[in-house]
Amino acid sequence: MSAGATVSEGVKTAYEALRTDQKHRYVVYNLNDKNVIEAEATGERSVTFEDFLEKLRQSYADQCRWAVYDYVATVQDGTTREKKVFITWCPKQANMRQQMIYKASTDVLRKHLDGICGQVQASSFEDVEGEVKAALHCQ
Repeated sequence: MSAGATVSEGVKTAYEALRTDQKHRYVVYNLNDKNVIEAEATGERSVTFEDFLEKLRQSYADQCRWAVYDYVATVQDGTTREKKVFITWCPKQANMRQQMIYKASTDVLRKHLDGICGQVQASSFEDVEGEVKAALHCQ
């Protein structure tokens, strides 16, 4: 069940700016009042993962959102890995109805985003941090 959500043109545009053009470190998506998924916020390439978590804390502590984060890390052999991770952010403080709608609409958004390495569903900041880092190990 997708709750009747549709995807705006800006969703793909913002994602391609992250994925192909490497203009953004992350994109945050929301579901507006008309049940349309849209790109709401982006972060510059210089933004760190900690900056991204702070954005979640300050702006979305009690609101559901989706995000794609382009995570870069140095692994044991000294090489860097860059992986796009899709995050469904549904904090416990969010309205229960909103949580249900976001979870039900995740696949509607997800099918428009190619090249995602991992998918994380999180309800706390600790979940986001741990799960995103674990997703780096996907192939």
